[in-house]
Amino acid sequence: MEDPSTKLVDELCSLLDEATILSICSDYDLTKPDEFQAAREILLSISKDVEAEEATGFNPSGLGANEVVDINGAGADEPGETRNVTESDLKSNDGFTSATESSAPQSVLSTGSSKTSTQDAPEPIHLGLFDGLSNHEKEIRLGEMFTLLKPIDVKLALQKAKGDADLALDVLLNTEHLEQMGQRLKGVDGFYVADDAVQAKKRKGKKKKGFGRISESANSSSTNVSVDSKANDETHQQNIAFLADRLPLQESDVATIYYQHDSSMGATVVQFLDNYMMALGIEPTQTCRSRDADDLAKEFSWIPTKYITPILEITAPTRQHALDIIHILADYYEKPAYLKYDVSYRVAAPRLDIETPENSSSNTRGGKSWSALAKAGPPSLNQTLSPQSPVLSSSDFAALRDQSYNYAGATFKKGGLYRQAAVVYSERGRELAQSRRQATSAEAAYMVDRTSTHNKIDLHGITVQDGVDIALERVRRWWESLGEDRARKAKDGFTIVTGLGRHSADGKSRLRINVCKALVADGWKVEVLTGQYLVTGRRR
Repeated sequence: MEDPSTKLVDELCSLLDEATILSICSDYDLTKPDEFQAAREILLSISKDVEAEEATGFNPSGLGANEVVDINGAGADEPGETRNVTESDLKSNDGFTSATESSAPQSVLSTGSSKTSTQDAPEPIHLGLFDGLSNHEKEIRLGEMFTLLKPIDVKLALQKAKGDADLALDVLLNTEHLEQMGQRLKGVDGFYVADDAVQAKKRKGKKKKGFGRISESANSSSTNVSVDSKANDETHQQNIAFLADRLPLQESDVATIYYQHDSSMGATVVQFLDNYMMALGIEPTQTCRSRDADDLAKEFSWIPTKYITPILEITAPTRQHALDIIHILADYYEKPAYLKYDVSYRVAAPRLDIETPENSSSNTRGGKSWSALAKAGPPSLNQTLSPQSPVLSSSDFAALRDQSYNYAGATFKKGGLYRQAAVVYSERGRELAQSRRQATSAEAAYMVDRTSTHNKIDLHGITVQDGVDIALERVRRWWESLGEDRARKAKDGFTIVTGLGRHSADGKSRLRINVCKALVADGWKVEVLTGQYLVTGRRR
């Protein structure tokens, strides 16, 4: 004879858990028709609202609904992030996974999904420091930070970012990184302009008149001079090296343009300046934008005025390089024999729209404020170690955390009242995960203290979050130690070593970028150096 409880399970298994059905059936003698009917009515009353309850996200297990707090999330004063819960993530003691426990919150019970901390890398943050500033003021602020880059790099980055200083800061950090690593492309290798785009913008059938003006031929010159055939000419090699040292081009790029223009230094410079202005969208103008440019335009009146300001921008901050280029153009326009050849080869100015990983504008504007981060320093050692286990390390806490989650998964699989025990184990696992994070922060602070001096710290081997916290706390400590004579003593600066990120997966240091943003947001004067930052005081 078929077991009566089997009939109820078959009838209601789509709505109720099998353990629930069997638990209620155990309270009745199902062999008696009246008790069988009573048990069935109770189960029907429970199951009638199941679909409505599931639609509301209610979970009777007490472990959370479809979204639960990440066990590796924030501390007590900072709400953690949530993640979606999928099915079949519970592991039993024998290592097999059940696909029927769809209501189990995996991010609570799964050890596989609980080991990755979301606090290792803070979200990109919107900096309010540049809000309300004009583009010129933003250029000055960014120029003070990136002393190793040319002013034109700062200006171009801000222009590419359409005035967004946050995006420009990310671009400049990557540009400075590529410059230090020797990987920054120059000249035609990275910024070639197609021949079709150049020809479309030409005006045909018009002649230029006047002293010093250059006439362009109607047909494109197809001169293909071999660079190798002239490599032994010492004079040409000196000219090429001279131009490459003063223009943002490699010698090979300069040589190609130089020989295409019949070995004319002036024509090479003019070709580069024309394409530089075209790439930036600068309209030819006869007015200068600075007193220095105006003085040079008056001194060399036969040189087209539109070239003076771009020359000063390209060669900044070395004025002698600007004078050298201007003297080349002075000779070029004074001697009609040196004509500018109409060639299709073009050189475009640098494009700095470098894509930054995990650094999009949407994340920047959607992130949390840095003010909370700036106020909270790294946890102390006393806060990290609990009285019950005063000598536990972060690895010990990690092992205990994993053990608690394993127990939670095993007990939850047993069903019934064991699920309450799973709640206790999962709660203990979250507490141990928090203790592990605090222990990791304390160990990081201890490691930095061993290698630091009164005006320098090294953050190598430190996680992003701990590195940001330690950098802010140590800078404040250094600033307070200067006393009343801060204005003079702060000139020596406080150095924060972050490294260039050579050991990172993509070759870019997230620690380096986030430390810089945190310092700027906290109001510090920051200079970007090779693999490190120099803090020289507070911004007024």
